[in-house]
Amino acid sequence: MQKLNIDLGSCVKVSSKYSNCTSCADICPISSITFNDNIPIVDESCIDCGGCIGVCPSEAISLDDFKTMDFIFDFIQSKENLISCKKNIPCLALLSVENLISTAILKGNTVVDIGHCETCHIKDPLFDQIKQNVNEANYLLEKLQHNTKIDMQNIAYEEEKEEETADRRAFFKNLTIKGAIKNKIEFEKEVEKSETRNILSSNETSKIKEKQLPNKRKLLYMALKRIEKIDTFEQLEEDTISFSSQKSIDSSCDNCSFCYRICPTGALSTNRRGNKIEFDTLLCLKCKLCHDVCQSDSIHLEPISTQSFFQAKVEELIHFNMIRCEDCGIYFTILGDEKMCRRCTIEEEEAKNLWGIQ
Repeated sequence: MQKLNIDLGSCVKVSSKYSNCTSCADICPISSITFNDNIPIVDESCIDCGGCIGVCPSEAISLDDFKTMDFIFDFIQSKENLISCKKNIPCLALLSVENLISTAILKGNTVVDIGHCETCHIKDPLFDQIKQNVNEANYLLEKLQHNTKIDMQNIAYEEEKEEETADRRAFFKNLTIKGAIKNKIEFEKEVEKSETRNILSSNETSKIKEKQLPNKRKLLYMALKRIEKIDTFEQLEEDTISFSSQKSIDSSCDNCSFCYRICPTGALSTNRRGNKIEFDTLLCLKCKLCHDVCQSDSIHLEPISTQSFFQAKVEELIHFNMIRCEDCGIYFTILGDEKMCRRCTIEEEEAKNLWGIQ
């Protein structure tokens, strides 16, 4: 039974037809995720590895029987420091860079077992993603001057025989009446999923309009507060951090408002008058949805300072001059010597064309 769920209301791909996000489909080792009118579809071939969970910027994907936050909190509280696909997680690729950083800060030095990756039938492209995530996490931990590390080791952990016996008992138990009832419930859930696939519910539609911060980012907030403040900060190139960014907006911006209206977390925002655009690095998911919808290509990625991980700061990226429209009276952004807002200008042009007035 397929256990992978996609919350369409949180998916950045669903938010706009202009979105170029295909992270989940790109990482899937068996190509079980496709898109239909920007809606992600998971077919029956899905093996529930969870690789798509680790790369999803908005945390829209989850597994029924594995909750990432529960795993991290249990792992932090335990005496164990080993994470292995044969011990406590479906696949190491399920953990995002943020998850790894938070775990290292809150737990201490952590070992990830890559001993099974080389021979794994879903090695490509998951193994490369695992190494990339661990290297990025360690890079940022170093830049934040934190003395913990995620250590990749070829341990190739295997369960002990007693635990295998327990698993076998659990298998036979699944054949009992109780197990049959459980499977029936799972089957009915699967049928319900298939019947509603490709359809956005009213709840999902309303969720698209909400500004939500993923749990992995909230956990990172909590972890970063445990780090002692450093005296010197560094500028990191824009392509070295995959989960956050610093932005700039150039003068070609016409204040169409698409970017901050569609931003899933409110990292981009405006004030009540709408005469400026502000940005908060700590809220940014680097989903690039704002870049995708910007028709004038006015938004750019910039080097990001390590200071932004310690000090939350809302920065003004651009300020606009606004005047009241001579016709309708509403305030609008002036880009030249306009006297009327765009709507009134278009209506006037249409009226002239209708009456043949030049």
